[in-house]
Amino acid sequence: MRINIFVVFAVIFGAQQAVADNNLGEQLQSGNDNELYISQVSSSVDNRAYQEQVGDNNSAYADQSFSEDSYIEQTQAGNGNWAETSQMNQQGSDAITYQLGEGNIAAVQQLGGSGNFAYAHQEENGNTIYLDQYAGANDNHAEMWQVASNDNFASLVQDGDNNYFWSWQVFDSNTLHVNQVGNENTGFLEQFGTENTANVLQTGDFNSFDVIQRASHNSTVTLNQEGTGHFSRIWQGGHNNVVMAAQNGADNFSFIQTFGDSNTSTLVQTGDVNMADFYQWGERNLATIDQTGSGNSVFGGSEGVANSIDIDQVGELNLVEVGQLESSSNDNVIVLSQNGIGHSAYLGQIGNGNTTLVTQTSADNMVSVFQTGDSNVATISQN
Repeated sequence: MRINIFVVFAVIFGAQQAVADNNLGEQLQSGNDNELYISQVSSSVDNRAYQEQVGDNNSAYADQSFSEDSYIEQTQAGNGNWAETSQMNQQGSDAITYQLGEGNIAAVQQLGGSGNFAYAHQEENGNTIYLDQYAGANDNHAEMWQVASNDNFASLVQDGDNNYFWSWQVFDSNTLHVNQVGNENTGFLEQFGTENTANVLQTGDFNSFDVIQRASHNSTVTLNQEGTGHFSRIWQGGHNNVVMAAQNGADNFSFIQTFGDSNTSTLVQTGDVNMADFYQWGERNLATIDQTGSGNSVFGGSEGVANSIDIDQVGELNLVEVGQLESSSNDNVIVLSQNGIGHSAYLGQIGNGNTTLVTQTSADNMVSVFQTGDSNVATISQN
């Protein structure tokens, strides 16, 4: 009971001081099935809220509103715990959550405001993070870490401009969903392990996103960007991985690299003056690039055995420069289809048993194919 009495005093103290600046609320609980609440609501500056729980099936809630340079920190050690933070119309404030254990949930919400920072950190298995910065929240920074753990889920929503996101998930069967709405937003996520999933959606203009999956097998990346001037970069190392990327708009750039065997990469770009750059190292990999529009370009290639490249361009004045140029790059395939006027293609293969198939439809197109080795085939059709 002594701990419970202390907690009640901390809540009352925090509530009484919430109308002024430099408020401090501290709460501590040890045991199971406990709850903590703290609220600091005022047009104030430099408020501080700290909550710590040790045990299982505990809940902690903290909220701050209409203040500047304020701080919330929640720490939970145990299983089946819930930590929730809400900051509304804050400026330059931080929300920090640490959870150690299994089956925990962290929910961080920053509504409106600008220049805020949100961080959630979880260790062990079966944990969940929900992190939201929205309602025109600009210039914010969010980070999510799930380390030394499996079967975790994390979700981020950012609505506003000039926001930044970074996430790290370590070990297997983890899932991450990212939704950024606005302009000039930036994201970076890294997953280390097998059977991981990353889903990213960016809507607006001049956004960028980087995805890295290391030591990865049977993992999937899905990345969609809607708007103009986007940049995406995807890197996978391992086997049996899948990349599915799409950019809808103009002046977008996508870069994809895979290392390993039996990986599949698909990129769809719709609009004008888009660029795709890809490369694959390994065996039995497949890269598929579809571009619709004018002034688009594809650069890249593969090294290894039995790799396939399939490119389809529809529009005008598009360019392809692709090669499979390692001396031991045998039994590889390049298939290119260009439909429209004024296309150019430069293709090269080094090794044995390679195949190049090119189809160009309409007028003023050009193709150049270079092959060195034995038992190679090159077929060009221009209509």
